[in-house]
Amino acid sequence: MQLTGTVVFWRDDKGFGFVLCQQNAQKLFFHIRDFAGTEGRPQQGDQLQFSLGTDKKGRAIAAPWRFAKEAAIASRSPANRNLTYNRPLSSSADIEQASQFALFFRLAFFLAVMLALLFGKLLYVLPLLYVEASLMTYWLYKTDKEAAIARHGNRLAEESLQLYALIGGWPGAYIAQQQLAHKRSKVSFRREFGFVILGNAMLVSWLLSPWGQAFLARMALWAG
Repeated sequence: MQLTGTVVFWRDDKGFGFVLCQQNAQKLFFHIRDFAGTEGRPQQGDQLQFSLGTDKKGRAIAAPWRFAKEAAIASRSPANRNLTYNRPLSSSADIEQASQFALFFRLAFFLAVMLALLFGKLLYVLPLLYVEASLMTYWLYKTDKEAAIARHGNRLAEESLQLYALIGGWPGAYIAQQQLAHKRSKVSFRREFGFVILGNAMLVSWLLSPWGQAFLARMALWAG
């Protein structure tokens, strides 16, 4: 059954809003990922057509949905759309560029770790490595979030996001999950993220232990 309603709230940076159903006066959640139209993004006051769906918790949502007057939405000038949604959306090229830069960063990061190990300076540069990895991880989350909102099929692999969290970027990943509301509702991803933090903490604890210190000393002697 097709229902109609008016957008009463929309947050474009998060990609979700609420629509007031005309048939039953119920305020329903809707998300950009369930958009079944061709182009355009909603604004408060837009008229939508939608089916009644449910989310993972069984709550009623408007999904899938489309604009009731798609021709009017499509006729909005690009300038007007940019004024309303003053943020660029990720493209497939952006994702490819992010993937390539991430690969370069990963190689440079591991090279820095190896050099620090060889010269016995790892513990001194460890805070800097954490900051750099966290900034990189936050940027990757942001890029992937924008791609999700724009409904691009080409996305960053979850394994890549977890890898950067594992090498020290988990503080940046945690901040991104909270600020960007990205990857924080997927139970399996959150469970893996918890193991990533645990694994990173165990590695750092070992490096600070007498056994880890002895290992770092042997690496420094080998380099000398």
